[in-house]
Amino acid sequence: MTDTPANDLGISVLVEIARTSGHDLSRDQLQELDRLIAEGLVEKISSAGPSEAARYAVTSKGQRMLDDRGVGANES
Repeated sequence: MTDTPANDLGISVLVEIARTSGHDLSRDQLQELDRLIAEGLVEKISSAGPSEAARYAVTSKGQRMLDDRGVGANES
């Protein structure tokens, strides 16, 4: 099990990033994103250009957290 505690909002952000690379995050989810990045659960992927929205990916640590909680990307 990972050392980082996850709240419901954090889990929802991880699932959305796994599903959409972070394209459809709500305002609350975007605020949670910084914490998840700082804790090594999410990483920012460089965009192809300045007009392209930032993309994100769940790290292996983040995926382990989802796995430990029994949450898949097809669940909410």
